[in-house]
Amino acid sequence: MDPTKPLLDLGFTEYEAKTYFTLLKVNPATGYQISKEAGIPRSMVYEALGRLLNRGAILALPQGDTTRYAPVPVDTLLDSLRHTYEEALDRAHESLSRYEKPAPSEQVWNIEGREAILSCARELIRDAKDEVALSVSDETLLALLPELRIAHDRGVRIRILIYGEAEIEFGQVVRHPQAESALQQIEDNIVVVADGGHALIGGVGADDTAVWTGNRHLVFISLQYIWQEMFTQKVSERLGKDLICELTPEERKAIFGR
Repeated sequence: MDPTKPLLDLGFTEYEAKTYFTLLKVNPATGYQISKEAGIPRSMVYEALGRLLNRGAILALPQGDTTRYAPVPVDTLLDSLRHTYEEALDRAHESLSRYEKPAPSEQVWNIEGREAILSCARELIRDAKDEVALSVSDETLLALLPELRIAHDRGVRIRILIYGEAEIEFGQVVRHPQAESALQQIEDNIVVVADGGHALIGGVGADDTAVWTGNRHLVFISLQYIWQEMFTQKVSERLGKDLICELTPEERKAIFGR
């Protein structure tokens, strides 16, 4: 991987990233040395140095007719950037939220891509006041675990139907039998219902889509699905039977279509 990519991801230009990275290795250095080491035209390296000085990423060390440059330590730079971005995000939230018109919750909104879907799930969990019910795979559960733990600690009731073997030490947890999951061809689907008012339903793969809605009928069906699955598995545990194994081939085909 290009060692300057983390700096590019933080908003540095290509020449700024190369200049700072070079200074980490050759410290201190003149503009000429940086230009030669990094392969940056001399006119461009001095522009990059000026911008880095303005953002507090480097230090200038005048020595007679020559100026040498040194990088601000990595920890110091990243702490400064974190503080700057957090302040910018707070200002943006305060300013933009004044104009935000909430989306009509009765409508159904499409969400595309794993990260966008997980972000929506986290928001539902963070906003929940009374209860979060969800049906997830191991991988998805682990991605949502920090928000679920915080919600649980603030008194939100957590109900989880897990398609997998992940361990979780809080909330009401029921595991979906692997044999039944295979028959239903459940891979990485997600259902999250918050406070019985909003639901997220879909898949969580890189190319998957999901829907977010406050439509009371879809929310009701989603919540009933989780409750009924949890109830069925509890009944199966009480009976001490694997209900799937008890089914005849004809019954399996009638129920699952295969």
